[in-house]
Amino acid sequence: MKILNENQKQGEITVKVENLNDLWSLYNIISKDDEASGRTYRRVVLKEGSKGERKPMFLKLKVEDVSFHEFSNRLRIKGKILEGPEDFVSFGTYHTLNIEPNQKITIIKEKWLRNELKRLKQDSIFKDNYIMLFIAMETGLATISIITNFSQRRIATIKKNIPGKRYEQSHRMQALTEFFNEVKKIIDVNFGESDINLIIICGPGNTRDQFIRYLKEKSNPPYFSKIKSIHASSGTESAILETLKSKEVSKIKKNVKILQEAEKIEEILTLFSVDADLIAIGLDEIAKVSNQGAVEELFLVDKFIRGTSKDHKLKIEEIITNVENSGGKIYFFNSEHSTGQRLIDLGSIIAILRYKL
Repeated sequence: MKILNENQKQGEITVKVENLNDLWSLYNIISKDDEASGRTYRRVVLKEGSKGERKPMFLKLKVEDVSFHEFSNRLRIKGKILEGPEDFVSFGTYHTLNIEPNQKITIIKEKWLRNELKRLKQDSIFKDNYIMLFIAMETGLATISIITNFSQRRIATIKKNIPGKRYEQSHRMQALTEFFNEVKKIIDVNFGESDINLIIICGPGNTRDQFIRYLKEKSNPPYFSKIKSIHASSGTESAILETLKSKEVSKIKKNVKILQEAEKIEEILTLFSVDADLIAIGLDEIAKVSNQGAVEELFLVDKFIRGTSKDHKLKIEEIITNVENSGGKIYFFNSEHSTGQRLIDLGSIIAILRYKL
């Protein structure tokens, strides 16, 4: 992200978005009641009864909602129009700014928090998105998910009744082939729509091996070299979480945010069972220990900050400042990932202490 202009007195910063990581950062920075302005298109009806035409213009909005659309490479900022060409817009009506890479946007806040400014100026370690397609598979059941640096979503669950081995072998093989074909169709569609880096097929028994042989023998698809086969306990969503913690997948963790988060979650859970006195949970408790310089690592979920009250944000800002000043490390977890959900279950904000208090 390139900062083009910064006026701290006015609370105004103009940036140029360079990539998807910048859009994700802005998604976590821009809040309700901020002001955002940029070039956009708006449909204008010049003649009664006509459909109108889309005209380029510069608009400023009072932000009401921000949404991140990873697979269309855009950030959507919705709000009421504060400024714009009077001939074409009515102030107070709604508009949505669609921000994409290489666009400029100006953000105005009543008060910029230190961690917001740092996030705005800090380069992400994830220069590019890393997209993984997971297929958890057992006989007659497949759960398919896409996991990226920004999200985790299940895209399909396929169920098929497969006759047992005591039935005629031809019937069983026909049912398996139909099952495999349905799974292949999902892979084909998503490989065509997304730049998938890795396809992981996990599950118990030999079903996944049969499926891989089926792919090679039937069509040898262009994505075959991207496939990795890993043992897991089932064909359900839990098998995907299990595989994310496996040693085979951990080898690529430097490229994938969720893998780094999964490793940290395991460290926290291990410490819970070994020495729980070195863990602090909750805003009030962590505020107290951070003030004493006792926090070695701080973990919090992004939506614990995003969209919350000003007082809540200021309290978190104070904690972050205390942790940074005492040399502690800070990790923001993605609530769109299963790891973020696990941190939410643990209280949304957790600290590992240097020493017992």
